[in-house]
Amino acid sequence: MYEFTAYNEMNRFQNLDSIENKIVDCLVNDDNKHAENFWKLLKYSDLTALSHDDLKKEEKLALIYNDNGEPNDKRVFISPFMDDAWKEQCSSVYIFVEKIKPINHLESVVTVTIETVTHTKVAVINGDGDPDLNPNIVEDGRVTRYGANPNDSDVQGSVVVSMKNRETVLVKSILAALNGKYLDGIGYLRFDKVKDASESNSEVTMPLFNSRSFFGHSIKFAMSIAGDSMSGGIGY
Repeated sequence: MYEFTAYNEMNRFQNLDSIENKIVDCLVNDDNKHAENFWKLLKYSDLTALSHDDLKKEEKLALIYNDNGEPNDKRVFISPFMDDAWKEQCSSVYIFVEKIKPINHLESVVTVTIETVTHTKVAVINGDGDPDLNPNIVEDGRVTRYGANPNDSDVQGSVVVSMKNRETVLVKSILAALNGKYLDGIGYLRFDKVKDASESNSEVTMPLFNSRSFFGHSIKFAMSIAGDSMSGGIGY
């Protein structure tokens, strides 16, 4: 016979299991340039990836692995890796909860990792400082989004950054799109140090993948989570 156990007020980690999906939703639905570049880098493996038109929502959704079938045409996964048979010459992204470190019984630090992986044969892309290839988007007579990156040109308008590392642009796009983003019911994704959790702070590192055919970065966001409750039903 089971003994009745009274629940104490503890962190129940409600919504922990929705983190990955909510991050994907942010990237799908945000219309800032960084999020749009993220999807273009995944869909297009050519040199002019940044000069393509922004993807439609249905095009973004088609790149997300949301079943257990063949992944060859998918680029966004909520797992740490794909199997060893993956040979697509493209970039792909992997989003998952990696570590939970308690601060006390009410608060913990959850490390959310986003890994980016790129095939070495598509590692170079053109810069996006050319206004002819990356024109401004004008709606109702006003610029709603600047296409060319002004930091890639000099004061005379000549492009000085002609090529970029696809992986570096992908990392930049993820950090710029997600740093400080609020995930409903969970908290803020922050690329920052977290109190009392020196082993769970944010960082970007570059491990190697697949015997050097691929390379990529591991981006760690440290989220401070507190979801205390007296009920064992919370968190389900």
